[in-house]
This record gives sequence, structure tokens and C-alpha cells, in this order.
Amino acid sequence: TLSLFLRQALNSDKSCRNIVSSFALENSALSSNDISINTASYCNARAKIPEEIIKKLVQELGSNLISKIPNSFKIDGRSVKAVDGTTVKMPDTLRNQAEYPQHSNQQEGAGFPIARMVAIISVITGAVLDYSIGAYKGKGTGEQSLYRQISNNIEPYDILLADRYYPSFFFMAELINKGADAICQAQSQRNYDFRTGNKIGKNEHIVQWEKPNKPEWMTQEEYELYPDEIKVREFKRNNIIYVTTLLDPKRHSAKIISEIYKMRWDIEVNFNSIKTTLGMDFLTCKSPEMARKEIGIHFLAYNIIRSIIIDSCLIHNKNPREISFKGTLQLVISASGVMLQCSILKSKKIHNEMLKRISTNIVGKRPGRVEPRMVKSRAKSFRLLTGHREVERMKILKNRCKNKKAS
Repeated sequence: TLSLFLRQALNSDKSCRNIVSSFALENSALSSNDISINTASYCNARAKIPEEIIKKLVQELGSNLISKIPNSFKIDGRSVKAVDGTTVKMPDTLRNQAEYPQHSNQQEGAGFPIARMVAIISVITGAVLDYSIGAYKGKGTGEQSLYRQISNNIEPYDILLADRYYPSFFFMAELINKGADAICQAQSQRNYDFRTGNKIGKNEHIVQWEKPNKPEWMTQEEYELYPDEIKVREFKRNNIIYVTTLLDPKRHSAKIISEIYKMRWDIEVNFNSIKTTLGMDFLTCKSPEMARKEIGIHFLAYNIIRSIIIDSCLIHNKNPREISFKGTLQLVISASGVMLQCSILKSKKIHNEMLKRISTNIVGKRPGRVEPRMVKSRAKSFRLLTGHREVERMKILKNRCKNKKAS
């Protein structure tokens, strides 16, 4: 059941009928078993898979990939991780709307339920290490709240990259307490006066951040565990202000830190691979429980492709960050279809050839490439659906009945 669920995530046609029909045809070719193409059994079995099992598999596969990577791929032998959030939409059902309400700016029935996700991704392997899911709006659903649910994934000696939404006192203090470091863009609300603190150079200093008042989500006991102040380094480079816990300018210059921070863009590319290439941007499941499983299974399928990329890179001495995810996915799907029809010996040869070809699938460097954020094709001339779909269906049925009576 899990393998078929994974195939759904990797397939462009994500319908249950497509997956069950393909499975039935493959088995009839390999054996004399007559398998029904009715999807009920598969859907019932899929619903019984615990959410925790899928998430545990994502976590274990992600951490195993980091352990495979040699230190030469790391930054000073340290793992570099990135954290960020994104959103997905799902079918407009009552249950989905109740748990993951649509955007508040949209009138009732005009929008889709939205779930917010925060993920920690390894910059070196590209694999998802952990994730949390919440509603798009409401108390405790912000990115920092969701990050705190998975912050245990950050280990001593890690370097965590985050955008300007994250560098608060408690975020930085927790990483310092763990023996990890952070590199972030500065928050716009904080005042950065480079005339104060311990000046290192032009537009660069080390300052003390004082502990703010206790936030609502924190208990008094947790609040008292934080120090009264922490040291952070702030600097300005190319009109961007950075905040980091890497305090030694001799070991980590402003130039080096800003270059490391550029790697944070990989998490945006990785989210694009998951949402666009794997098609997770709009979920298909009609209940919150299955929607969460669908998100987890997409992350698991993504990590499996990443693990194949790592195997290829280790054999052929390539950097995993240079390999095309979409190109790898295409090769894996093509090779798996052939391998099902071959002997074990031939399958191994095809597998080795696949790994070799994956290593040559390098993402091209295209400096100066600019594309307008516009579409040329015209939208279809349908009116916008501004109410509940069921209400509109009833209107159509009533009109049909009137027309029949009139005729």
C-alpha cells in the first residue's frame, strides 16, 4: 500500500484508479493472479497507514542521507540546514475547511482550504529532514510556532540558514544553547546601529541582545532557562544586513558568511521541486487526515529521489547540489518501467547505467538569464466561482427541471 501511495506521488496522474490499474496490469503480466481494478480496497488500506509512520520514514531517510555525505561536501565539516515555510491548497470540503480554513480575504465558498508547512531541509543533500503542518491562520500557526515543533532536528555543530522572519532573541538563543549556529537576514523591525557595540569593521559589530518579555506561548519555567542576554554579530554587505552567531571574523569573514547564506535559496528550489515537479501544490485528498498523509508521502517520495541522487554522486564523484531533480525523476520513472520486465542481472545493469546518467544531469549555469513573470496564453472564458460548488450544482439541476417542464 505504501509503495502504491509513493507511486501516486511520483506520477503526474495521481488518481487512485490509475495507480490500481497499473498495479493490476503489472501483476497480471508477472503472475496468473487476477487483481481487481476496484479502488475501494486500496483507498481503505491507504487510510489505515498511520501519519506517524510516514513522518518517521521521512526523518530517518533524511538523516541517513546526511550520514552518507563526506566532510568534503560540508562547510568546515559542518552540516548546513535551512528552514522555511510554504503553503498548499486542498479540495474544498467541509472537513478541510474546518481544520485548514481558506484565506480570510476571500468570501465563503470562493476559496480553497490552505495548509501552512515548515520544513527543515539539508542544504548539502537537498533532503527533507523534518516538517510540521498547521492552518494558514490562527493562534500558533505562524512559521516560528511550526518551527518550534521540529527544532529538535537541529543538532550541535549545525549551521542553520533562515530568512528575515526568524532571527528573534529566543530563536538565536536556542541555537546557541544547542551548540549550533545561525545565519539570517536581519528583521526589518529591529534597529541596527553599527556605531554601537564591539566594532569589527565598517558596518560590522558584535552586540548584546537583551531578553525580551515572556511571550504568551512560553511557560515561566522555559522563560527562566534563557540567558538574560546573548551575543550576536551584525554586518551589512551589498545593502543587506545579516545576523549571525558566528562571532569570529578571522575564521568566518563577512564575505564567507554572505556566500554561505546564498545557499539558502536551495530550499526555495527544493520546495519548487516538491510542489511543481511532484505536483504537491494542490492536494487531492478530501479529509484533513489524508491531506497530511499526502503531504508526508510527497516528502518521502522526494527523499527517495534525493537518495538516488546521493548514490549516483558518491559513485561518480559529483556534488548533489549540481544534479537536476527533474532530470533524475524522469530517468528513475523510465528505468523502473524497464526493470520490471527484466531479470535481476539485467535490472542491476540498468540501475548502474541509470546512476551513471544521473551524474551527467548537471543543472546548467545561466548567468544573466531573465524571464518576465507573465503568461502569454489567455485564460479560458469561464466565470469565476464565487460561492459553494454544491450551491451552483443545485442551481444547474433546478434550471434543467424547469426547462423539462417547459418543454
